[in-house]
Amino acid sequence: MTSPRRNLWMFGWISFFTEISSQMIYPLIPQFLLGLGANAPLIGLIEGIAEATAALFKTISGALSDRMGKRKPFVFGGYALSALVKPLLFFATGWGHVLAVKFVERMGKAFRGPPRDALLSSSVKQHRKGRSFGIQRAMDRAGAILGPLAAMGVLYVMQDDLHWVFLAAGIPAVAALIFIPFVVEHRKSGRDAINRASTAYNPLNIPAFRTFFIANILFTLGNSSNAFLLLKAHESGITSASQIAFLWMAYNALCVLSAPLFGGLSDKWGRKPVIIISFIYYSALYTAFAFVEGITGVWLLFGAYGVYYGLSSGVFKAYIADLVPAAHRGTAYGVFNTGIGLALLPASIMMGIFWEIWGSQWAFLIAAGFSFLGLTIFWLGSQIHQGKSP
Repeated sequence: MTSPRRNLWMFGWISFFTEISSQMIYPLIPQFLLGLGANAPLIGLIEGIAEATAALFKTISGALSDRMGKRKPFVFGGYALSALVKPLLFFATGWGHVLAVKFVERMGKAFRGPPRDALLSSSVKQHRKGRSFGIQRAMDRAGAILGPLAAMGVLYVMQDDLHWVFLAAGIPAVAALIFIPFVVEHRKSGRDAINRASTAYNPLNIPAFRTFFIANILFTLGNSSNAFLLLKAHESGITSASQIAFLWMAYNALCVLSAPLFGGLSDKWGRKPVIIISFIYYSALYTAFAFVEGITGVWLLFGAYGVYYGLSSGVFKAYIADLVPAAHRGTAYGVFNTGIGLALLPASIMMGIFWEIWGSQWAFLIAAGFSFLGLTIFWLGSQIHQGKSP
């Protein structure tokens, strides 16, 4: 197997096992926090702090990997940190313990994310970037389908004790580490990266990147933690841990199907049309969440939300790779993800406050409005920069 294909599939399997671990835990956290006495604003604060503070390290890890010309040490260190800390939720007795574990786990993700994306983007051909990122994200979501199934198996055996799920989640997280040594990083490319990245680089000096960055910051103010979608499901009558797990599986199944499809379409159509569709789709979807009533409607909307993942996740990463030279992509992915992560703090706090004061309907409508604002900025910027960027 050639190194480009090897890297794609190795990163796919790494993501697959990591997400089995993460998604054994993630959909159960809101319910676990409610059991510990937390309310919607506090859950939003916990989610926001964990994401935003860890996001600061994404720029650092990305820039350091550019400067050193080495990505793999950052990838291994980040995945290893997350794998070691997840089982510590077994000992959690208060929301502060959950916050501490989520923060460290997010730190691991921040440490590995930009270097991994930069290495993958340099491993595939230009006309296959969208599809390649789509495949990697699809394998990520495939693991997310099995995660809730594994969680339900543990819950069945351990009589619905969530703590044992948290402990068992460490097994697939460690399994993911086995594939990292098989990732290929060419030394020559790394040395070239050192020479080209020897001075500070700011991707925000690229007009098209800057527009995309600002649009996504505004969009993210309405794209709060998915914990609120799970709270909406709880509010609509889906209350048991097993039901929540099945709901999350349905979402991830649509992610698996849509990510390679829309990634490949972005290779053929161009990234911008797919990105514009993603903003419009999200705004319509959150408007629907505002008015949905009943369990059936929630199930349909969670499936539709999985399609949004395919429209955005891999396509956004491929678009950044189109705009930024290979030697500086670690920095670019880091800056982009730091901005998104920092925006998640006010986003999650605001969502929790709006939910508490005005109810879930207005909370989702306001979030839809921020998505439309992001669309407006990106569309206007695209018109200004038309012909100047990919």
